[in-house]
Amino acid sequence: MATAAAVTVAALFVSVLPATGAVAGPVGPAGADGIPRQAVAEPRPGARAVELTPGQREKLLRAAADAGTTTARSLKLGGKEKLLPKDVVKDADGTVHTRYERTYAGLPVLGGDLVVHERAGRTTAGTAAATAAATAPDVTVTWATDGAISVPTTKATVPASAAKRTALATARTEGTGEAVPDGAPRQVIWAKDGVSTLAWESVVNGVREDGTPSELHVVTDAESGKKLQEFDTKHAGLGQGQFSGKVQVGSVRNGDVYELTETQGGNHKTYDLNGGGSGTGTLFTDADDIWGDGTVANRQTAAVDAAYGARKTFDFYHDQFGRNGIANDGNGGYSRVHYGNEYVNAFWDDDCFCMTYGDGFDNVNPLTALDVAAHEMTHGVTSTTANLYYYNGESGGLNEGTSDIMAAAVEFFANNPNDVPDYEVGELIDINGDGTPLRYMDQPSKDGISQDYWSTATEGLDPHFSSGVANHYFYLLAEGSGSKTINGAAYNSPTYDNLPVPGLGLHNAFNVWYRALTLYMTSTTDYAGARVATLQAAADLFGRSSEAYETVGNTWAAVNVGGRFVNHITLSRPAAQEAAVGQPAALQIDAATSQAGGLTYTASGLPGGLTIDATTGLISGSPTEPGDFTATVTVKTSGGNSTTATFPWTVIPSGGDFFVNPGNVNIPDAGDPVESPLVVTGHDGNAPSDLQVTVDIVHTWRGDLVIDLVGSDGTVRRLKNYNSDSADDVHETYTVDASTIPANGTWKLRVQDVYAYDTGYIDSWKLTF
Repeated sequence: MATAAAVTVAALFVSVLPATGAVAGPVGPAGADGIPRQAVAEPRPGARAVELTPGQREKLLRAAADAGTTTARSLKLGGKEKLLPKDVVKDADGTVHTRYERTYAGLPVLGGDLVVHERAGRTTAGTAAATAAATAPDVTVTWATDGAISVPTTKATVPASAAKRTALATARTEGTGEAVPDGAPRQVIWAKDGVSTLAWESVVNGVREDGTPSELHVVTDAESGKKLQEFDTKHAGLGQGQFSGKVQVGSVRNGDVYELTETQGGNHKTYDLNGGGSGTGTLFTDADDIWGDGTVANRQTAAVDAAYGARKTFDFYHDQFGRNGIANDGNGGYSRVHYGNEYVNAFWDDDCFCMTYGDGFDNVNPLTALDVAAHEMTHGVTSTTANLYYYNGESGGLNEGTSDIMAAAVEFFANNPNDVPDYEVGELIDINGDGTPLRYMDQPSKDGISQDYWSTATEGLDPHFSSGVANHYFYLLAEGSGSKTINGAAYNSPTYDNLPVPGLGLHNAFNVWYRALTLYMTSTTDYAGARVATLQAAADLFGRSSEAYETVGNTWAAVNVGGRFVNHITLSRPAAQEAAVGQPAALQIDAATSQAGGLTYTASGLPGGLTIDATTGLISGSPTEPGDFTATVTVKTSGGNSTTATFPWTVIPSGGDFFVNPGNVNIPDAGDPVESPLVVTGHDGNAPSDLQVTVDIVHTWRGDLVIDLVGSDGTVRRLKNYNSDSADDVHETYTVDASTIPANGTWKLRVQDVYAYDTGYIDSWKLTF
C-alpha cells in the first residue's frame, strides 16, 4: 500500500514534527554512546515531484499510450509486445517517470512491468534493476524482467480446468474457507529472472481463518501444470475517537442530517457494515454534526477514528509527496467499520478501493488506530505503483514493510498526543491480546519471529516476518543505531556488523524510500534490488558523491544487505573459496564507488595459476598446486582511495584417477543451461566404459533439473531428465559408458532448470576413472 511521486518536503515535515531527532542535520562529533550524529542531507530541489492535477496526469498517460509502439521499439521489445502505461510521475527538473505494464500477443505479462525515466537534458545515473539505454541518450529503464518476452507458443497444453483445480487445491491448503473460483483462469505470460513461461492465472475468492477476505491468485505452468507462484491481493494487515481523541472530521449537510463525508480528502465516506461481511453498508449520519464520544458503545466512535485515519493518510501523501490520493487520481476511496463478528484485523481492498475495520476481541477492540489505517491504505499506494508481489519472499516483505514504514511516518506527521508517534506497529490495538505491539521497527526480532537482518531464509518467510529487514533498515536510516529515547519511548537498535550508522532523519528517510518505491522498484524487487533502488533515490535527492548516499548504503550493510562504504568504496568480502588443481576457477569481485571515475583491482596471496583483471575485478585461471591460501584483494578509486578484503582459498588435489570441480555455479531459474568444466590429463586413449560421475547439486524440487555430461569431444550423455520429483537436491553417482570418448581434454557438467520458481546451484562434481 504505499507509493507516490517523490517530493522533497523537509521544511513542511519539520514544521509538524516533535523535536525527536527526526530532522537531519550536520554531522557532529560522536556522542557519549559513540554514535556519530545524523548525516548531512540537503535534498536537491530538482528531484522534487510536482503535484499533477487529475487532468495533467491523464494527459501524460494518454501521451505515453500514443507513443507506446515507438517506445516499445526503442526498448528493443519483440514485435508481439505492447506497453500499457499505468502511472506517471514528473519531477521539478522536468524528468518524467512512466510506469508500464506489458502484454505479449495480447496476453498480460506478470512480472513484465518497467519504468521509463526520461530526463530533461541528462541521463539518469543508474537504476534499481537492469538499466538499458533507449534510443535517446537521456532515457533509462528500470525492468522487472529485462529484455524481450518470448514463448514458443501461446497454445496451452494443460487445460484451464486443470489450472482451476490446482488453484482450488492451493487455496484449501492455505486454509481458505468458502473457496470459490472467480471466473475462468486467464492465460498470461509469467516472467521471472529473464525467462518467460506460458501460464494460467486463476483467482480463488474465499475467507481466511481469521475472517479476512481472500483473493488468491495462483499461477500455473500451461505446459506442465506445475504451480509457479501464488499471491493474495487482499492484505490484512468535530468528533471523538477511541484512539485519536477529539479531532475534526469532514462532513456535509444533506437535508436535516450531516453525512460523514470528507470533501477535502478525495470525497472520502465512512460506512457502518453493522456486522456484515460484504456490501457498502450504511453511510454514517448525525443530526448535530458531533460524532462519537470516545467509547466503544457509541458506534460513531470507530467511524471517527476511521475517517481521521483516512484524512491524515491522504494529507500525508499529498503534503509530503504531492500525491493526490491513493491512486494519485484525486479519489479518496471510502471506509467501512464494524465488519464481521469479532474480526481481529483490518484490510485494504483494491477491488472496492476501500478500507475495512473489524471490531476485534469481543467486538470491543476495534482495529481503527491511525497506524493501522495508514498501513492498510499504503498497500493501495504500493498496488498502484511498484505492485510488489505479495507472496512468501522478499517482494512480499518489502510490500508489507513499506506499509509499516509509511504508517510510522503518518503517525509523526499527525503528531496526535492521544497516539504519540513511535516506531511500533499496532501498539494501541492490543491485537496480540497481551498489551504488546504487533511489530517493533528498531529491533523486529522482539516479536519472536521477525528478522532483524537479511539471510538466506528471508525468501521463504511470510511477508509479515520478512518485512522485519525493511522495518529495521528504515528505523536505522531515520534515527541511527544505538540506545536513544524518542517521544518518551526507549529504543536500542543493533546492527548486523556491530558498526554504528548515523541516520538521515525521518523526513529524509521516507523521501528516499518513497522515491525508490515509486520510481525504481518493480513487482519482483528483492532486498538486493531495494538497496540499488534506494541508492538511486539518494543519488537523485542528494547526489551520488554525498555523505547521505553512502549512509543509505551503509544502513543496508547494517541489516546484512550489501557492504559498507570504506574510503568511498563498497567491497563485498568474498566467501571462502574452493578450487582444484588444474581445473578452471573464477571469482568476480563485487565492488562499487560513490566517487567519479572507475575502480582498479589488485590481489595478493592468490593460489598459483590465478590472476585478477585490473579493470573488471575478475579472478580467473587454473590453480597449479594444492594448499590453503589467504587472498587479499585491494580496490582503488581514481582519486587514490582504497580498501581491501581478505578471504581463504583452498585448493584440493585433482588428477590421477580423480578429477573434481568444487566451484559453485548458480543455476538460473527456468533459464539457459549452465556448465561447469573439468580438465582431464594424464590418461591416454579413451575413457572407461564405467566412468563414475558424482554430482552434488543444491536445488529445491530437483525434478526441474536436466543434467548432462559433455565429453571432451562434445559427445553428450544424459545423466538425468526432468520429472515430477519434488524432493530437494541431487547427490548421485552415475555410471556412464564413455569408452568412445577421448579421456584427456575438457569435460563439462551441463545443468538446466526447465521450470520456474525453484532455484539452486552446482555445489561440486567429479569424475573417477
